[in-house]
Amino acid sequence: MDLIERAAVSEAELEAMFRHAASTNSVPDADLFFGRFEYLNQLIGNNPMMALVYGRQLLFHCKRFDPALYAKIHKGTPYYWLGMAAFFVKDFQTATFFFDAAVSEDIRAGLDPARNPSPSFHFILIDGGQPNQAAQLLVKSMQRQIEAQIDQYNQCGARHPSCPNLDIAVVRDHFLRPALTQSHDPWRSLATTLITFILEMEYLGNSLDLRVGTGTSEPFYLNLFKGCVLFESLLKANPKNTPTQQTLGPVLRHLATDLGLTSVPNIGNSDFPTVVNLVAGANNDIVTAIEFTGRVRNTVGHNLGWNATFDRSQYDKLAGMVASACLHVINCLYR
Repeated sequence: MDLIERAAVSEAELEAMFRHAASTNSVPDADLFFGRFEYLNQLIGNNPMMALVYGRQLLFHCKRFDPALYAKIHKGTPYYWLGMAAFFVKDFQTATFFFDAAVSEDIRAGLDPARNPSPSFHFILIDGGQPNQAAQLLVKSMQRQIEAQIDQYNQCGARHPSCPNLDIAVVRDHFLRPALTQSHDPWRSLATTLITFILEMEYLGNSLDLRVGTGTSEPFYLNLFKGCVLFESLLKANPKNTPTQQTLGPVLRHLATDLGLTSVPNIGNSDFPTVVNLVAGANNDIVTAIEFTGRVRNTVGHNLGWNATFDRSQYDKLAGMVASACLHVINCLYR
Protein backbone atom coordinates (compact mmCIF):
# COMPACT_ATOMS: atom_id res chain seq x y z
CA MET A 1 0.00 0.00 0.00
CA ASP A 2 1.32 3.43 -0.95
CA LEU A 3 2.02 6.21 1.50
CA ILE A 4 -0.72 8.38 -0.04
CA GLU A 5 -3.41 5.81 0.76
CA ARG A 6 -2.21 5.38 4.34
CA ALA A 7 -1.90 9.16 4.87
CA ALA A 8 -5.59 9.67 3.99
CA VAL A 9 -4.68 12.67 1.83
CA SER A 10 -4.57 13.06 -1.90
CA GLU A 11 -1.29 13.64 -3.71
CA ALA A 12 -2.39 17.20 -4.43
CA GLU A 13 -3.10 17.80 -0.73
CA LEU A 14 0.25 16.35 0.22
CA GLU A 15 2.01 18.61 -2.26
CA ALA A 16 0.18 21.68 -0.95
CA MET A 17 1.11 20.80 2.65
CA PHE A 18 4.71 20.28 1.65
CA ARG A 19 4.96 23.55 -0.26
CA HIS A 20 3.46 25.49 2.64
CA ALA A 21 5.85 23.96 5.19
CA ALA A 22 8.86 24.57 2.95
CA SER A 23 7.92 28.12 2.03
CA THR A 24 7.96 29.39 5.63
CA ASN A 25 11.65 28.46 6.04
CA SER A 26 10.78 27.45 9.62
CA VAL A 27 12.26 24.41 11.33
CA PRO A 28 9.17 23.98 13.59
CA ASP A 29 6.89 24.09 10.52
CA ALA A 30 9.04 21.46 8.82
CA ASP A 31 9.03 19.29 11.95
CA LEU A 32 5.24 19.59 12.19
CA PHE A 33 4.82 18.58 8.56
CA PHE A 34 7.17 15.58 8.71
CA GLY A 35 5.78 14.44 12.05
CA ARG A 36 2.22 13.80 10.91
CA PHE A 37 2.60 10.86 8.53
CA GLU A 38 2.25 7.11 8.69
CA TYR A 39 5.95 6.24 8.82
CA LEU A 40 6.16 7.67 12.34
CA ASN A 41 3.07 5.71 13.44
CA GLN A 42 4.72 2.56 12.14
CA LEU A 43 7.91 3.32 14.07
CA ILE A 44 6.02 4.01 17.29
CA GLY A 45 3.99 0.84 16.67
CA ASN A 46 7.15 -1.32 16.57
CA ASN A 47 7.08 -1.87 12.81
CA PRO A 48 10.40 -0.32 11.79
CA MET A 49 10.57 -1.94 8.36
CA MET A 50 7.32 -0.29 7.26
CA ALA A 51 8.51 2.94 8.89
CA LEU A 52 11.47 2.81 6.50
CA VAL A 53 9.24 2.06 3.52
CA TYR A 54 6.72 4.83 4.20
CA GLY A 55 9.33 7.36 5.33
CA ARG A 56 11.38 6.95 2.18
CA GLN A 57 8.20 7.17 0.07
CA LEU A 58 7.31 10.45 1.77
CA LEU A 59 10.73 11.93 1.03
CA PHE A 60 10.66 10.72 -2.58
CA HIS A 61 7.23 12.34 -3.06
CA CYS A 62 8.47 15.64 -1.61
CA LYS A 63 11.58 15.70 -3.76
CA ARG A 64 9.54 14.94 -6.87
CA PHE A 65 7.14 17.81 -6.09
CA ASP A 66 9.93 20.40 -6.08
CA PRO A 67 13.65 19.50 -5.80
CA ALA A 68 14.61 23.06 -4.87
CA LEU A 69 12.08 23.25 -2.03
CA TYR A 70 13.08 19.76 -0.94
CA ALA A 71 16.68 20.93 -0.63
CA LYS A 72 15.53 23.97 1.33
CA ILE A 73 13.16 22.42 3.88
CA HIS A 74 14.66 21.15 7.15
CA LYS A 75 14.65 17.33 6.99
CA GLY A 76 16.39 16.54 10.29
CA THR A 77 13.23 15.05 11.80
CA PRO A 78 12.46 12.40 9.14
CA TYR A 79 16.15 11.54 8.77
CA TYR A 80 16.40 10.94 12.53
CA TRP A 81 13.30 8.71 12.62
CA LEU A 82 14.51 6.77 9.57
CA GLY A 83 17.87 6.31 11.28
CA MET A 84 16.09 4.78 14.27
CA ALA A 85 13.99 2.53 12.03
CA ALA A 86 17.05 1.26 10.16
CA PHE A 87 18.87 0.63 13.44
CA PHE A 88 15.98 -1.49 14.72
CA VAL A 89 16.16 -3.72 11.63
CA LYS A 90 19.96 -3.99 12.05
CA ASP A 91 20.75 -2.12 8.83
CA PHE A 92 23.49 -0.17 10.55
CA GLN A 93 24.91 1.45 7.40
CA THR A 94 21.54 2.93 6.48
CA ALA A 95 20.91 3.93 10.10
CA THR A 96 24.18 5.80 10.38
CA PHE A 97 23.66 7.36 6.95
CA PHE A 98 20.34 8.86 8.04
CA PHE A 99 21.59 9.98 11.46
CA ASP A 100 24.50 11.66 9.71
CA ALA A 101 22.11 13.24 7.20
CA ALA A 102 20.16 14.63 10.18
CA VAL A 103 23.44 16.08 11.49
CA SER A 104 23.95 17.89 8.18
CA GLU A 105 20.44 19.32 8.34
CA ASP A 106 20.95 20.47 11.93
CA ILE A 107 24.29 22.10 11.07
CA ARG A 108 22.56 23.90 8.21
CA ALA A 109 19.95 25.10 10.73
CA GLY A 110 22.70 26.66 12.86
CA LEU A 111 23.32 23.97 15.48
CA ASP A 112 26.84 23.09 16.60
CA PRO A 113 28.27 19.81 17.98
CA ALA A 114 29.97 21.63 20.87
CA ARG A 115 27.66 24.54 21.78
CA ASN A 116 24.15 23.25 21.09
CA PRO A 117 24.15 19.62 19.88
CA SER A 118 20.89 18.10 18.70
CA PRO A 119 19.87 14.44 19.22
CA SER A 120 21.42 13.53 15.87
CA PHE A 121 24.80 14.78 17.10
CA HIS A 122 24.54 12.52 20.15
CA PHE A 123 24.32 9.48 17.88
CA ILE A 124 27.44 10.30 15.84
CA LEU A 125 29.25 11.32 19.05
CA ILE A 126 28.28 7.95 20.62
CA ASP A 127 26.96 9.83 23.66
CA GLY A 128 24.24 7.79 25.30
CA GLY A 129 24.47 9.76 28.52
CA GLN A 130 22.82 12.84 27.09
CA PRO A 131 19.08 13.23 27.82
CA ASN A 132 16.39 14.40 25.41
CA GLN A 133 17.21 12.03 22.56
CA ALA A 134 14.55 9.65 21.31
CA ALA A 135 17.23 7.15 20.26
CA GLN A 136 18.95 7.18 23.65
CA LEU A 137 18.52 3.45 24.28
CA LEU A 138 20.00 2.71 20.85
CA VAL A 139 22.90 5.08 21.45
CA LYS A 140 23.55 3.52 24.87
CA SER A 141 23.62 0.07 23.28
CA MET A 142 26.03 1.27 20.60
CA GLN A 143 28.22 2.95 23.22
CA ARG A 144 28.44 -0.28 25.23
CA GLN A 145 29.62 -2.18 22.15
CA ILE A 146 32.22 0.41 21.24
CA GLU A 147 33.44 0.71 24.83
CA ALA A 148 33.83 -3.08 24.90
CA GLN A 149 36.18 -2.82 21.90
CA ILE A 150 38.07 0.01 23.62
CA ASP A 151 38.49 -2.20 26.70
CA GLN A 152 39.81 -4.99 24.48
CA TYR A 153 42.27 -2.55 22.90
CA ASN A 154 43.45 -1.39 26.31
CA GLN A 155 44.34 -5.00 27.14
CA CYS A 156 46.68 -5.26 24.13
CA GLY A 157 50.34 -5.57 25.06
CA ALA A 158 53.39 -3.89 23.53
CA ARG A 159 51.86 -0.41 23.50
CA HIS A 160 54.36 2.45 23.72
CA PRO A 161 54.05 4.76 26.79
CA SER A 162 53.14 7.59 24.40
CA CYS A 163 49.89 5.70 23.71
CA PRO A 164 48.17 5.37 27.13
CA ASN A 165 44.84 3.71 27.82
CA LEU A 166 42.00 4.95 25.66
CA ASP A 167 38.42 5.84 26.61
CA ILE A 168 35.32 6.90 24.74
CA ALA A 169 35.84 10.55 25.75
CA VAL A 170 39.15 10.68 23.86
CA VAL A 171 37.57 9.12 20.76
CA ARG A 172 34.68 11.56 21.03
CA ASP A 173 36.67 14.73 21.69
CA HIS A 174 39.63 14.15 19.39
CA PHE A 175 38.03 12.29 16.49
CA LEU A 176 34.23 12.22 16.37
CA ARG A 177 33.47 15.82 17.32
CA PRO A 178 36.10 17.29 14.98
CA ALA A 179 34.66 15.09 12.21
CA LEU A 180 31.43 17.09 12.48
CA THR A 181 33.16 20.38 11.70
CA GLN A 182 33.69 21.83 8.24
CA SER A 183 37.47 21.90 8.61
CA HIS A 184 37.53 18.11 9.08
CA ASP A 185 34.73 17.22 6.69
CA PRO A 186 36.69 14.32 5.10
CA TRP A 187 36.63 12.63 8.53
CA ARG A 188 32.83 12.27 8.44
CA SER A 189 32.97 9.00 6.48
CA LEU A 190 35.72 7.72 8.77
CA ALA A 191 33.60 8.44 11.86
CA THR A 192 30.52 6.71 10.48
CA THR A 193 32.61 3.76 9.26
CA LEU A 194 34.01 3.25 12.76
CA ILE A 195 30.43 3.13 14.07
CA THR A 196 29.05 0.74 11.45
CA PHE A 197 32.09 -1.55 11.50
CA ILE A 198 31.82 -2.15 15.25
CA LEU A 199 28.01 -2.39 15.25
CA GLU A 200 28.12 -5.00 12.49
CA MET A 201 30.73 -7.11 14.29
CA GLU A 202 28.42 -8.37 17.03
CA TYR A 203 25.41 -8.83 14.75
CA LEU A 204 27.42 -10.78 12.18
CA GLY A 205 29.08 -12.85 14.87
CA ASN A 206 25.68 -13.81 16.24
CA SER A 207 24.54 -14.69 12.71
CA LEU A 208 27.58 -16.92 12.23
CA ASP A 209 26.58 -18.82 15.37
CA LEU A 210 23.23 -19.67 13.76
CA ARG A 211 24.57 -21.25 10.58
CA VAL A 212 25.21 -24.98 10.34
CA GLY A 213 27.73 -26.09 7.76
CA THR A 214 29.62 -24.02 5.22
CA GLY A 215 28.48 -21.39 2.78
CA THR A 216 29.10 -17.79 1.83
CA SER A 217 31.56 -15.72 3.81
CA GLU A 218 30.70 -12.51 1.97
CA PRO A 219 29.23 -10.53 4.93
CA PHE A 220 32.24 -11.35 7.11
CA TYR A 221 34.81 -10.61 4.41
CA LEU A 222 33.19 -7.25 3.67
CA ASN A 223 32.95 -6.31 7.36
CA LEU A 224 36.61 -7.20 7.95
CA PHE A 225 37.68 -5.37 4.81
CA LYS A 226 35.69 -2.30 5.87
CA GLY A 227 37.63 -2.21 9.11
CA CYS A 228 40.93 -2.69 7.29
CA VAL A 229 40.23 0.16 4.87
CA LEU A 230 39.22 2.29 7.85
CA PHE A 231 42.58 1.50 9.48
CA GLU A 232 44.46 2.55 6.35
CA SER A 233 42.30 5.66 5.92
CA LEU A 234 42.85 6.74 9.54
CA LEU A 235 46.59 6.43 9.02
CA LYS A 236 46.50 8.55 5.87
CA ALA A 237 44.19 11.24 7.32
CA ASN A 238 45.91 11.60 10.69
CA PRO A 239 46.62 15.22 11.72
CA LYS A 240 49.90 14.50 13.52
CA ASN A 241 52.12 13.23 10.72
CA THR A 242 50.21 12.92 7.46
CA PRO A 243 52.02 10.53 5.11
CA THR A 244 52.47 11.14 1.40
CA GLN A 245 52.79 7.43 0.60
CA GLN A 246 49.81 5.75 -1.04
CA THR A 247 50.17 2.06 -0.13
CA LEU A 248 49.83 0.54 3.32
CA GLY A 249 53.32 -0.89 3.75
CA PRO A 250 55.18 2.39 3.15
CA VAL A 251 52.58 4.26 5.21
CA LEU A 252 53.26 1.95 8.16
CA ARG A 253 57.01 2.44 7.78
CA HIS A 254 56.52 6.22 7.72
CA LEU A 255 54.39 6.17 10.90
CA ALA A 256 56.08 3.36 12.83
CA THR A 257 57.65 5.70 15.40
CA ASP A 258 54.45 7.69 15.90
CA LEU A 259 52.57 4.40 16.43
CA GLY A 260 55.13 3.28 18.99
CA LEU A 261 56.19 0.28 16.90
CA THR A 262 59.67 -1.13 17.38
CA SER A 263 59.38 -2.89 14.04
CA VAL A 264 57.14 -2.64 11.00
CA PRO A 265 54.68 -5.57 10.90
CA ASN A 266 54.99 -7.99 7.99
CA ILE A 267 51.69 -7.66 6.14
CA GLY A 268 52.57 -9.31 2.82
CA ASN A 269 53.07 -12.78 1.31
CA SER A 270 50.01 -14.43 2.82
CA ASP A 271 46.67 -15.94 1.91
CA PHE A 272 43.44 -15.75 3.85
CA PRO A 273 43.23 -19.45 4.90
CA THR A 274 46.68 -19.05 6.46
CA VAL A 275 45.55 -15.91 8.29
CA VAL A 276 42.54 -17.79 9.69
CA ASN A 277 44.64 -20.77 10.74
CA LEU A 278 47.11 -18.54 12.59
CA VAL A 279 44.64 -16.33 14.40
CA ALA A 280 43.81 -18.67 17.30
CA GLY A 281 47.43 -18.78 18.49
CA ALA A 282 48.23 -15.14 17.78
CA ASN A 283 49.59 -12.89 20.52
CA ASN A 284 47.43 -10.23 22.13
CA ASP A 285 49.58 -7.22 21.36
CA ILE A 286 49.16 -4.21 19.13
CA VAL A 287 51.94 -5.17 16.72
CA THR A 288 50.19 -8.48 16.04
CA ALA A 289 46.82 -6.72 15.67
CA ILE A 290 48.28 -4.40 13.03
CA GLU A 291 50.03 -7.30 11.29
CA PHE A 292 46.79 -9.30 11.00
CA THR A 293 44.86 -6.20 9.92
CA GLY A 294 47.34 -5.64 7.09
CA ARG A 295 47.19 -9.29 6.06
CA VAL A 296 43.40 -9.34 6.01
CA ARG A 297 43.42 -6.13 3.97
CA ASN A 298 45.88 -7.61 1.45
CA THR A 299 43.92 -10.86 1.05
CA VAL A 300 40.16 -10.21 1.15
CA GLY A 301 40.79 -6.81 -0.45
CA HIS A 302 41.80 -8.62 -3.63
CA ASN A 303 39.79 -11.83 -3.57
CA LEU A 304 36.43 -12.86 -2.09
CA GLY A 305 36.77 -16.42 -3.36
CA TRP A 306 39.08 -17.86 -0.73
CA ASN A 307 38.51 -21.51 0.21
CA ALA A 308 38.41 -20.68 3.90
CA THR A 309 35.90 -21.12 6.69
CA PHE A 310 36.02 -19.71 10.19
CA ASP A 311 34.04 -20.11 13.35
CA ARG A 312 32.70 -17.49 15.73
CA SER A 313 35.83 -17.35 17.86
CA GLN A 314 38.12 -16.90 14.84
CA TYR A 315 35.91 -14.19 13.34
CA ASP A 316 35.59 -12.37 16.67
CA LYS A 317 39.35 -12.40 17.18
CA LEU A 318 40.09 -11.17 13.66
CA ALA A 319 37.49 -8.41 13.87
CA GLY A 320 38.72 -7.48 17.35
CA MET A 321 42.28 -7.16 16.04
CA VAL A 322 41.11 -4.85 13.25
CA ALA A 323 39.12 -2.75 15.73
CA SER A 324 42.16 -2.51 18.04
CA ALA A 325 44.37 -1.43 15.14
CA CYS A 326 41.91 1.35 14.25
CA LEU A 327 41.62 2.51 17.86
CA HIS A 328 45.40 2.50 18.21
CA VAL A 329 45.70 4.94 15.32
CA ILE A 330 43.15 7.25 16.93
CA ASN A 331 44.91 6.93 20.28
CA CYS A 332 48.39 7.69 18.93
CA LEU A 333 47.77 10.06 16.03
CA TYR A 334 44.54 11.97 16.73
CA ARG A 335 45.07 13.26 20.31
